[in-house]
Amino acid sequence: MTLEISSNSITAPKEMNNSARRGLLLLSIYAFPIVLSSLVFLLVVMISDIDFSSVGSKTDYAEITSPKNQSAVEKKFTISGTLSEPLKDHKFYLLEYREKNYWPKYSMGNKAMSWNKNLTNRAKKNAFNSYLIIMADKDLSATIDNWFKRAHETGEYPGIPDLEVDHVVAKVRVQKK
Repeated sequence: MTLEISSNSITAPKEMNNSARRGLLLLSIYAFPIVLSSLVFLLVVMISDIDFSSVGSKTDYAEITSPKNQSAVEKKFTISGTLSEPLKDHKFYLLEYREKNYWPKYSMGNKAMSWNKNLTNRAKKNAFNSYLIIMADKDLSATIDNWFKRAHETGEYPGIPDLEVDHVVAKVRVQKK
């Protein structure tokens, strides 16, 4: 028994009996919601900024103590936390991630310390964005330090869409009030 597929329909040959047709119909009915929900899930993941990584606001290397994850913040707010010793030849940086771009905010150095920084949240009202502490190796540090240098020289602070951030050591996601 074979199925014939034409431009927009599937037809069974005439020799298919009623129970086979019923089985094919039931299979189609039960498979449709699964296929549809899978497609909707993929669409949502592709067009949104959903982050499935498991890094939270505290790891062995860093902690962001304020603001709390998923909290609402004003346009101007203070972010604070603690840092431990980084890996050899690494430095910490504070980055903002929004609209699929990274904006370096501060070089945090390579020493254990408590810290706080005053920031301006440039996200749109009610939009979510993330603040990350990353541990950067020499190459990534050079890239970020060059960005800081160019930005200060030109007065332009473009987001970096293709920054390869491998070692996120703390992260909070906040919503702008």
